[in-house]
Amino acid sequence: MPESPVSPVLEIEHLAISFAQPRPAVEDVSVALERGEILALVGESGSGKSMTARAVLGLLPPGAQATGSIRYDGEELLGLPEAELDRFRGARIAMVFQEPQTALNPVRTVGWQLREALRAHGLRSRKAARERAIELLRAVEIPEPERRLGSYPHQLSGGQKQRVVLALALANEPEVLLADEPTTALDVTVQAEILRLLDRIREQTGTAIVLITHNMGVVAEIADRVVVLQAGNVVEEGETRALFAHPREPYTKTLLASVLRLPEAGTQATPGPSVPAAAVIVADEVTPAVEFRDVHVHYGSSRRGRAFPAISEVSLTVAPGEVLGLVGESGSGKTTLGRLAAGLVPLADGQVLLRGRDVLAAPRSERRNLRRGLAFVHQDPEASLDPRLSVGASIREPLDIHQVGTTDERDARVAELLEAVQLPTSYAGRRPRELSGGQRQRIALARALALEPSLLVADEPTSALDVSVQARVLELFRDLQERLGFACLFISHDLAVVHQVADRVAVLRAGRLVEEGPVSAVFTHPSEDYTRRLLDAVPVPDPSRRRGRRVRELAS
Repeated sequence: MPESPVSPVLEIEHLAISFAQPRPAVEDVSVALERGEILALVGESGSGKSMTARAVLGLLPPGAQATGSIRYDGEELLGLPEAELDRFRGARIAMVFQEPQTALNPVRTVGWQLREALRAHGLRSRKAARERAIELLRAVEIPEPERRLGSYPHQLSGGQKQRVVLALALANEPEVLLADEPTTALDVTVQAEILRLLDRIREQTGTAIVLITHNMGVVAEIADRVVVLQAGNVVEEGETRALFAHPREPYTKTLLASVLRLPEAGTQATPGPSVPAAAVIVADEVTPAVEFRDVHVHYGSSRRGRAFPAISEVSLTVAPGEVLGLVGESGSGKTTLGRLAAGLVPLADGQVLLRGRDVLAAPRSERRNLRRGLAFVHQDPEASLDPRLSVGASIREPLDIHQVGTTDERDARVAELLEAVQLPTSYAGRRPRELSGGQRQRIALARALALEPSLLVADEPTSALDVSVQARVLELFRDLQERLGFACLFISHDLAVVHQVADRVAVLRAGRLVEEGPVSAVFTHPSEDYTRRLLDAVPVPDPSRRRGRRVRELAS
């Protein structure tokens, strides 16, 4: 007698989610998750990936209306009252969110949060809860788990916080794990470790995983099947290798074509962006846009013996019109170096020169003028734009502060900048919340260019964007940089992005400069083991190479 087929652990049929707006957030999504598989949901921002996952646990925003069917092990979840849903939340279906910092309680220890999660599902003994908490931290590879029970979230690195969130999700041995962009905010080496951990969890526990991501390299690395969403609908689905090798739908082909790829290590270096003439002139014949001379930065109080070096003995030069990529793990000093250029971080030793002038030694009036030639583009444009101001007012604000031109001239400059970042001038009257993530980042770039800076510090400017939007923003950045000729410190943990836009790259580790040189040369023939390990950790957007790749552990 033939065996009856095993039913999916989670079935979503004709799910639709609507708000008080013209287009539904989810229009028609049907997905089946098999037991023990990793299923990737991919698509651009607004495609309905996260909303679909949140609907499973009844975590939709206020005002959302969901119809269709969501069944766990054959039992209908959609429409269940809160008390009934609590039987499934955490115990049978758990969720891991994108930003671990916001998922953890900042005023409670890791141990307290794990014990509460266990007690909420019936483990009443304090001793048993502690032992289980230690077991969970050990399972997600947190070092010294007994000691870490007493740590607060702010005392952990980004990767450790994400591991704690995973431990919380696994506390009650769920059959389904919904992972919403679990590696987006992590650097490449920590990302590789978390991916390996997710795969190991699946192998050892049989947990089925829904992985929501815009990183197609991550999909190729770990997913068994892929479901592609566009505008709230399923466009295409299939086994990962087949879908990458032979995508059927134009939208899927566009997504895959937008994926940036690193050159193969050991291959002939291909030319990167054209290096500006100023960058190849002998150093004493041109004044650098910014120069760091043996700089040191300490955080904490040296008088209390708690100071630690954030930057040590770093010397770098960025020529006018040159793009220097800064790469390295979290805590390597990338952002600190960018902030140091603007004098926003106290300098313990060394010099920072903007256009040949010492920023900290210059008189206050000159320092203000020097800083006027420097601008920032931050990682999260939503947080960097004032939600109370219109787009036009946000772009005009630097002109107002520095009293540049008349009111009419400032308005004309705003219109000019909107056109430069390829947005309609009518957007000047909109608020940031009315724009997509890619549009907000274009506004942030327009605002940064308002005063025609000679140096732009771009801190992870595309890390929060999906692949197709990222590709368009990078194309815009390259076009503006070539036309306007500003120098740039481009900070990123995405090495493929750095390869796309930078002339040179500097590799930082624990506040020290490890390696620097032309980006194509460093990425194809790295001279340092640390650089090679960074490159090895980057997920390759090719599923056929998954089994043959080995992610090397970083030396402690």
